Amino acid sequence: MGQKRTPRRTVLTYFLVLLLCFAFQTSPVFGQQTTPVFGLKVKTDEGTGASTTVKTPSTEPPVVLVTDANNRPIQGAIVVFTTPDSGASAVFEDGSRTMTAATDRDGRAAAVGLRANSTVGTYSIEVHVAFLNESADATVSHTNVAGAKSSKKLITIIAIAGGGAAVGLLAAGKSGGGGGGSTTPTTSLPTITFGGATVGAPGQ
Repeated sequence: MGQKRTPRRTVLTYFLVLLLCFAFQTSPVFGQQTTPVFGLKVKTDEGTGASTTVKTPSTEPPVVLVTDANNRPIQGAIVVFTTPDSGASAVFEDGSRTMTAATDRDGRAAAVGLRANSTVGTYSIEVHVAFLNESADATVSHTNVAGAKSSKKLITIIAIAGGGAAVGLLAAGKSGGGGGGSTTPTTSLPTITFGGATVGAPGQ
């Protein structure tokens, strides 16, 4: 009787093994649910070496590209941009030095809303990327530059002074064109002082 039971046990064992294999493949615990990322990489895609005038928003915010080891873009990676806490630096729209973004389907994330502080100089923006159980780091170089000095204010003052003098002369000329017995009214022309120099009517 023992010899007759052996084939039955073998068949049962065989089916049990198949059942366990199927369970490992379909179970959410044992089965592989996501494709693992090996060699997470991050590099600057745009904005490296860009410059921004102090106290103004950046027109070239840093953009990074996140890929796997096979250079395939990774969507949904968490990217944290951090600017220096002193010296030449920048802040984001909420006034903080950090900004968190997620990569799009092309694997890109941008540090939008970057605004330079009042200090001139070059600095590094730190970039930290995390996806599943992997992480990667990079830096983006950025420079704050001084605004160009302009003489527009001085030119405006001179133009106003010159215009006032011209109007005064024109008024005086019209008043003097009447009858011989009329008295020409005296017109007071503006005198403007700036930077140690005085601009007034001709002859003053």
